[in-house]
Amino acid sequence: MKRIIAMYLRVSTLDQARNGYGLGDQEVQCKKYIDLYYPDDEVEIYKDDGYSAKNLERPEMARMLDDMKKGKIHTIIAFKLDRLTRNVVDTYKLIKQVMEYDCSLVAVIDRLDITSANGRMFVGLLSLISQWEREVISERTIAGLEQMVRSGKYPCGGKAPYGWNKTEDGKLVINENEAEIVNYMTDCYIEGYSLKDISKMVFTKYGYRKSWRHLKELLIRKMNIGVFEFHGVSYDDFVPPIMNLNKYNELLKMAAHREVHSLEKQTYTFHHLVYCSCGEMMQHVCTIKHNSGVSRIYRYYYCDSCNKRVNQTFLEKEIFETLFLEEFRIKALEKHKKQEQILSSLEAKKEEVFNAYKENVVDFDMYKFTMAKLEKERSLALKELSSLDIVSNSKYFEMTQDEKYAYVHDMISKIIFDFDEQIVLSIQFKKK
Repeated sequence: MKRIIAMYLRVSTLDQARNGYGLGDQEVQCKKYIDLYYPDDEVEIYKDDGYSAKNLERPEMARMLDDMKKGKIHTIIAFKLDRLTRNVVDTYKLIKQVMEYDCSLVAVIDRLDITSANGRMFVGLLSLISQWEREVISERTIAGLEQMVRSGKYPCGGKAPYGWNKTEDGKLVINENEAEIVNYMTDCYIEGYSLKDISKMVFTKYGYRKSWRHLKELLIRKMNIGVFEFHGVSYDDFVPPIMNLNKYNELLKMAAHREVHSLEKQTYTFHHLVYCSCGEMMQHVCTIKHNSGVSRIYRYYYCDSCNKRVNQTFLEKEIFETLFLEEFRIKALEKHKKQEQILSSLEAKKEEVFNAYKENVVDFDMYKFTMAKLEKERSLALKELSSLDIVSNSKYFEMTQDEKYAYVHDMISKIIFDFDEQIVLSIQFKKK
């Protein structure tokens, strides 16, 4: 197999703006060199457009190296060494690979020759200079962006972060609609809804569709309280906050609690729902007792501030009656709403039939038959709604642990327990 010439071209947006080394310019110079020294060789062009030379992880670079390893290439030609790489380690790695596969490496402008020790040393020196240049440019760029931040201007290009708009002078002002959505999601999270549930809820209410992972990042970012982090430095009051500090701290506390207990949460029916009357969210604890070779786990909710705990089984018995009544109330309201809808629809149909009879569109027999049919439909519909599917005491305690967890978390957002009185002070239900 006859080996070919590989012409490698690369440009980043910054390179082109600063030096004018466009892909077209590089190709012209490389072609002149090839026409002079390799006029009869076949040439394959590899172009990486918009990629930095800080490492070798570029699609066309990878394809070229793969072709070289397959024995297809005998010489790699680039406009300058820094088109290939600006990193010293990567430079020596590239030279080693080129020599290992019996290839030559040519940088047209730099007039490089890697066949001698002096040539390889010169390549290393040029690479050191290129790496130094890249790092200096990076430092200057970061310094310029940091100055923007100190003057209150948002340093990142493109759109403003969600919750704000960017003004013409680069500063951020609150986007009231987006800020409302962020606070709505935060309230739902604190109330006890999962991120997956919130993702569905916010799409239904606002038409905003994002994955639950994206929503978590959106909620816990410090920008929500006006703090902007840039290159390891926090800038307070950088932007107008879209969330108050107390709500943000409660959100973080809830997120931390969920993270710690994520693996065991299903075994605790009231995971992150139980609060002590002192205000602290209770943690999970358990004890294991052994009796006649049988081990049994007892689960508790523990207040670190009061150094007291309450048994999970005790809580279930205390809470169930209230939970039962709340579900009855919700389903009774749903039943009443459906009854009104059915009655309204049937009354409209009756009026429609009556008007048709009055205008002689239907005769009396048809009118009488249709009205009787509608009345029968009304009776059947109301009969179906007469019974409510409520979870009974026995049915609840027959549930699996996962079913109990799902049932409770669908209904309850917060439980407050008083250790002195040994009673549940209040139960807050989710808004339906």
